[in-house]
Amino acid sequence: MQPFRFGDLSVSVFGGWAEIGGNQILLEAEGEALLLDFGRSFNRWNRHFTEFLGPRSTLGLRDLLALELLPRFRGLYRDAADDTLFPSELERRFLDGAPDGAHIQALLLSHAHLDHSGSIAYLRADLPVVASAATAAILKAMQDTSQIGLDAEAAYLSPRLPNDEGVLESVRRGSYLRRPYRLLLGRLESFSLQSPAKSRSLDGHPWTPAATPLSVGCFRVEAFPVDHSVPGALAFYIETPAGPVVYTGDLRRHGRWGDLTERFVQTLEGRDVFLLITEGTRLDSQGPARTEAAVQAALHEAIRRHTGALIAVDFAPRNLERLQACLEVARDLDRQLVITPKDAYLLRALAEADPSWQATLQAARILQEPRARRPSWEAWLWERSDIHPASLEEIARDPGAFLLAFGFYEINRLLDLRLLEQAMGRPRRPGLYIFSNSYWADEEQRLDLAVLMHWLRALDFRPLPEWLENPPSNPANAENPYHTSGHAPADDLVEVARRLRPRHLLPVHTEAPERWRKLLGGTNTRVLV
Repeated sequence: MQPFRFGDLSVSVFGGWAEIGGNQILLEAEGEALLLDFGRSFNRWNRHFTEFLGPRSTLGLRDLLALELLPRFRGLYRDAADDTLFPSELERRFLDGAPDGAHIQALLLSHAHLDHSGSIAYLRADLPVVASAATAAILKAMQDTSQIGLDAEAAYLSPRLPNDEGVLESVRRGSYLRRPYRLLLGRLESFSLQSPAKSRSLDGHPWTPAATPLSVGCFRVEAFPVDHSVPGALAFYIETPAGPVVYTGDLRRHGRWGDLTERFVQTLEGRDVFLLITEGTRLDSQGPARTEAAVQAALHEAIRRHTGALIAVDFAPRNLERLQACLEVARDLDRQLVITPKDAYLLRALAEADPSWQATLQAARILQEPRARRPSWEAWLWERSDIHPASLEEIARDPGAFLLAFGFYEINRLLDLRLLEQAMGRPRRPGLYIFSNSYWADEEQRLDLAVLMHWLRALDFRPLPEWLENPPSNPANAENPYHTSGHAPADDLVEVARRLRPRHLLPVHTEAPERWRKLLGGTNTRVLV
């Protein structure tokens, strides 16, 4: 789409327009530029790729540029003498006549969800990333524990060069190279230096603490923590030559940290706001959102009613607020929460950025299983003295003493527990599987839920909510007291916009941007659709 121009300021939306997620927004003024998020559009991605058909990392950016899944800029992507994603001139031809991206000064990253961060891997290695320390910790933990390769290289990169046959290979004898993060609201020291592999060092740019207001070229940036379904989420207030721009990222007020969003709005509602770039994921929602406190209460009641039963709660990766809720419910009901090693590693990383998470890690038990070989990150985790393992045998001996933070990809552990119960001569009693997750009713998820139900029936687990037995085709009909959205409902979004009183509003992260015109009728805000 064409950029929006306001005198010296130009705003281009390359991702997130009339779609949920994939935010890629460029602010340009006086020959300098800032990126606001650089995420992956799962809607467009899934049109071309499936589980076993993905972009070919050995051909760098060929597939992504050819399919227009990345904006075309010269000088924006990795293409240096010691690391490139352009194995041949064939890939560079996609950028013939493209604008020069060398003037882009930094990336302002709102949070660690992939629809906002999932394309950072392709950006040039020296581009500063301004993010909260919590976001940087999460991204590095995700990359350390990932087996994805190139697409996951948001925190550090494994240099790649073309081989004699003209395809890219990782330079395995060299170091991993950190990206230059500028950390807000915390610091990372030992974790940012820790290599994911014992055979390779982690070098590159240091991760330096920064304070706001922060000057980036002609832009002056302030950051504000907000409530979202992942720790470390930020909104930004950016002073530009045309006037102040506010970028909300993703936010809500009904979570554990809802007061952060309110504080952000209170701070800015007396200031001039020239342009508000805001999410609108739930513009079609009616009424107030279910609070995270209500979700925790529902979990508590369901688990209380199943004393002695084997119980698993399935929630999204990195939804540490839900993990914390499960921990508190378990403690209240004389159970111990069991988490996966990946969740424990994430908590360990996050605790360095925000020490308050250390108590969560110490209170949880970590599933320890026999492994033929442990990856470096997991070996490092088990070397720590402040973690508490739990074996499947221990859980099987007394299932009512534990609450399992297990999801779809841990379902086979429930099979192991049933077999261990049988071997111990314990009578099988029905278990409980609580789906505390999003339901969007696409074909892939419906197939996954069908697989899940076959497992649960085989293992004698009752699902909650009960509609999991026959998922509705319309997500609006899937009432789930055990989950709430990470996004503000329409009423809250409209209140934020009315209190900030922007002269212009640019809707992103919504499938219905035109709804903003009706919702802001009678105000002086011009909605850009």
